[in-house]
Amino acid sequence: MTEPSRTRLVKSGDCIIEYDKILAVVIDRSADQTLSPDLTQAFTGLHDPVNWFDPLCPALHAQEVLIGGRAAAWFIRLGEQAGVLRHYRRGGLISRLIKDRYFWLGASRSRAFSEFSIMQSLWLNNLPVPQPLAAAIWRHGLTYRAALITARIEGAKPLAYTTDAGVWAEAGRVIARSHQANTWHADLNVFNLLVDQQSRVWVIDFDRARTGHLSPLQRSDNLSRLLRSVRKVAPDLEQEFWPVLTQAYAVEEQELLRIT
Repeated sequence: MTEPSRTRLVKSGDCIIEYDKILAVVIDRSADQTLSPDLTQAFTGLHDPVNWFDPLCPALHAQEVLIGGRAAAWFIRLGEQAGVLRHYRRGGLISRLIKDRYFWLGASRSRAFSEFSIMQSLWLNNLPVPQPLAAAIWRHGLTYRAALITARIEGAKPLAYTTDAGVWAEAGRVIARSHQANTWHADLNVFNLLVDQQSRVWVIDFDRARTGHLSPLQRSDNLSRLLRSVRKVAPDLEQEFWPVLTQAYAVEEQELLRIT
């Protein structure tokens, strides 16, 4: 295969690599020192970038994510770096007709590159999101497919399985901080809030997320969506833990407004 050519810089530390004008990859090199030392070597060792996003590639040691992911997410290994590979899949009724294609509106507006950019901004500003590692798009005429690799939060479990009031309070504070960072999460639910082994709360899955000023209504709608998720998945937890989350959210929101 022809060696890749770096076509243009996206932003400081990132690059787009194109293969035959079909595959484009963004690799986060903005903070390599925080990654395992051989991460870059691991990427480089998989000479064909297609392999980075192929769960059948033996070097990735891929294991399917059984909770969420629409049967299109895998835990992978990149050398010593644990990651999560996700192929974008449509949901709802349209998925019966179109499984994984999206209309092409340009690389910067693709699902993968947009999510990568939002997550990178949050991660570099010390918000608790997994570090984005790489994203890819495969263009096919007027449509494209996409994939994303992020760092794995080892030993994490969904908020839905947590009965620790302190963790629910931390979830409220984390959501308030993400709102203060002007990030609207398109699918805030109890499976997109992960709790690690140190009881820290992480926000995942920023597909279709948006950035910009958030109105009080948008913030409230985000929390309402999360509450619907609680009622659907873990209704027994609502009475005890939902007030804990919302009170912590309100206190953190006021504190953030005070210091800004």
